[in-house]
Amino acid sequence: MPVALVDDVQRPANVTPEQVHAEFEQLLRNRHHMGLRNMIGDITLEPRNPFQSQSRRAQKWLVAAVGIGLLGMLVVYFFHVR
Repeated sequence: MPVALVDDVQRPANVTPEQVHAEFEQLLRNRHHMGLRNMIGDITLEPRNPFQSQSRRAQKWLVAAVGIGLLGMLVVYFFHVR
């Protein structure tokens, strides 16, 4: 005679679609490490250091690109608009 082990396991209560939706939204809200804002920050700023709470500085290539862009705009303004 086989032993029924399934009788010892309790089934969870039925869950409504609204409860599943609310739980899913809560899980998405708790993911602060994801998103467009964080992706842009990871591209343009230095890598995160979890052991330091100071804010991250801009990467050197970004500072150089912005500086060259501003210098180019100044040259265009000086020679063509003035």
